[in-house]
Amino acid sequence: MKNLVGSILNERYNIIDVVGIGGMAVVYKAVDMLENRFAAIKILKEEFIKDERFRKRFLNESRAIAMLSHKNIVDVYDVNFEGEIQYIVMEFIEGRTLKEYITVTGALPAAEAIGYCKQILSALRHAHERGVVHRDIKPHNIMLLDDGTVKVTDFGIAHVSNFETVTMTDTAIGSVHYISPEQARGLATDEKSDIYSTGVMLYEMATGQLPFTAETPVSVALMQVQQEPKPPREINPSIPVGLEQIILKAMQKDPNRRYLQTKEFLIDLKILEDNRDIVFGYKFDNEKDPSKSESENPSGQEKPSAPDKVKKDPPKKKRKKKTAKQYRRARLRNKFLSATAGVFLGAILALLGFGVMTMMVEQFNENLVDIPSLVGKIADDIVEDPVYKRNFVFEIEEVYDDTIGVGMIVSQYPAEGSYAVGTTIELKVSKGKREVVVPDLTNWDKAQAVLKLKQSDLDWEVIQIQSATVEEGFVIRTEPAAHSTVPVSTKIKVYVSFSSEVGQVYMPGVVGLTKELAVTALYKESLFPIIREEYHDTVAAGYVISQSVEKDTIIDKGADVIIYISKGSILDAIENGTYVPEG
Repeated sequence: MKNLVGSILNERYNIIDVVGIGGMAVVYKAVDMLENRFAAIKILKEEFIKDERFRKRFLNESRAIAMLSHKNIVDVYDVNFEGEIQYIVMEFIEGRTLKEYITVTGALPAAEAIGYCKQILSALRHAHERGVVHRDIKPHNIMLLDDGTVKVTDFGIAHVSNFETVTMTDTAIGSVHYISPEQARGLATDEKSDIYSTGVMLYEMATGQLPFTAETPVSVALMQVQQEPKPPREINPSIPVGLEQIILKAMQKDPNRRYLQTKEFLIDLKILEDNRDIVFGYKFDNEKDPSKSESENPSGQEKPSAPDKVKKDPPKKKRKKKTAKQYRRARLRNKFLSATAGVFLGAILALLGFGVMTMMVEQFNENLVDIPSLVGKIADDIVEDPVYKRNFVFEIEEVYDDTIGVGMIVSQYPAEGSYAVGTTIELKVSKGKREVVVPDLTNWDKAQAVLKLKQSDLDWEVIQIQSATVEEGFVIRTEPAAHSTVPVSTKIKVYVSFSSEVGQVYMPGVVGLTKELAVTALYKESLFPIIREEYHDTVAAGYVISQSVEKDTIIDKGADVIIYISKGSILDAIENGTYVPEG
């Protein structure tokens, strides 16, 4: 594929450099001349562009990841075409990969590794709930920002690479140290494959080593399928027992023995954060007694007992050395004794000066005026109040605010208190909700339309209807109509064209229904429910929290649909003793 540095895509993206080359795509750094910002542009390689199947899958995946919006996922700005070139425009991340960080630092402290893992799992949970499986989770695809934030990248491309074959593709080979056993065998993958890969990353963060290494990628893949990893605490004994158990749980060969959902993985990490001494009730085939250290008996043989008649001399008592804490206490005592005399002398001097200070404070207070909190009050009333007008100078700045009405005070500086006459009080006064113009999305691709609304600070609802004139997957109209002026966050109905096909149905909305009603609704549309239960803080037990396929999506009859049923609050379960992590 020719180098596109110096090219301008869509009369908007000025490509300035190559920043990465993967198995299926090239990533460029570009300047978005419309938004005046840097962007990363991922372009499908030429050998895949010429294959219509890959072009279609790339478009489908692009649409899917464009719907993801999470603080730990690289944001997608645009999905577009330029002739035969298909590309995704994403936020440009300044940082380094987790792989680069581990290579430099080695094993990470347990708390740091857990913190990164929680952010990665949070991103994956967001994607899994929307039917997107990453399939190429590895530290090379995890970006670390300077403030400690994690950004998961490369959603969708690995999904494409695993679609066409039942053997390992070039992309899978490149990631062979992190792929799940079912990926290595060419079997179907789901969210539990991402959980396995995350477990491998957590293993590497905690130990500084990969669980499986060999001279060839195929050898590593066979190890992923056939061998158990060395327990992490044999490499790094400082790892908490609970963290080792979490890692081994996530890396179980049998997908059904792993965490079934990222939520379960996250819960265990949270429990471990609260109690580093926790020992989970998981049982593994290669498990060792966590209370025994291998160093106590390196040979692994049973130690012979001493003869009964042999008596050992009692151990000599060793003189205890002072700890650093005891030394600090001794120094503090000495400092305290030497400082006590000074305190008494200072108290005498303070009493002498107290009378003078009291006189000065009383005189100063005579020139102070009390001002209360003004937030939520009408600005004109405050500014025209005779007392305030006589004693203060007001500076007014008008700002948009989504919660406070027009003409009311949003904030003040300084805050409430007593201030000298003549003090300047800065007031920010509401202009009401910021308004935006609804963009004209007619004949736009659905994914591009949604991104445009997101950039315009508008909410959206996609409604698919039949059309004889508009191509399938493109926008027919919006409500409110294009060019209307509406407040920010207004929900815009986006009507998208589709062609009715035999064997397809609308996905019903079952969120908020009871489990029984939801199952009935799915069966009615010839869809097959897969029940997943999880704890939830706000949804009552027995009700649907979310569904894997969004409402009104066109879906094939007979398709599986995951519905997540609430088991109630996890805090309540922990408090009443009913919560038990699944083994």
